[in-house]
Amino acid sequence: MNVYCRILTLVKSVFVAFVVGAVAGFLAATGNAAESSAPALHGTAPISASASVQR
Repeated sequence: MNVYCRILTLVKSVFVAFVVGAVAGFLAATGNAAESSAPALHGTAPISASASVQR
C-alpha cells in the first residue's frame, strides 16, 4: 500500500508539473505574440531582441 501511495504521489506531481509548464508556455506564447504585433500597429517593422541589443 505504501508503494502505491508513492507511485500515485509521483504521478500527481508529474501531472501538476506538466500543467504548470503548459500554462506557462501558453502565457509566454501569447505574450510574445502581443509584443511582436505591437510595433506593427505603429507602422514600424518588428525588431527582435537580439537585433535591438546589437544596436
